[in-house]
Amino acid sequence: MEKNIKLTVRYAVLAFIMYLAYTVTSVTYIVAMKDVDPMTLNVVVGAIFGALTLVLKSHFETKVSDA
Repeated sequence: MEKNIKLTVRYAVLAFIMYLAYTVTSVTYIVAMKDVDPMTLNVVVGAIFGALTLVLKSHFETKVSDA
């Protein structure tokens, strides 16, 4: 039972990070940030994709234990 909760939390975190990645690459977000320094926008987008990469790597390299 506890394993199911851990898997659910893993997938919820994964879905949230993927939603953030989708949001910062959407046209409406980029147009809304047009007055911001381009380097700031690059850092925000890069940070989200970096976090997505780390979460995916961790998700596929580790197994959920029952404990």
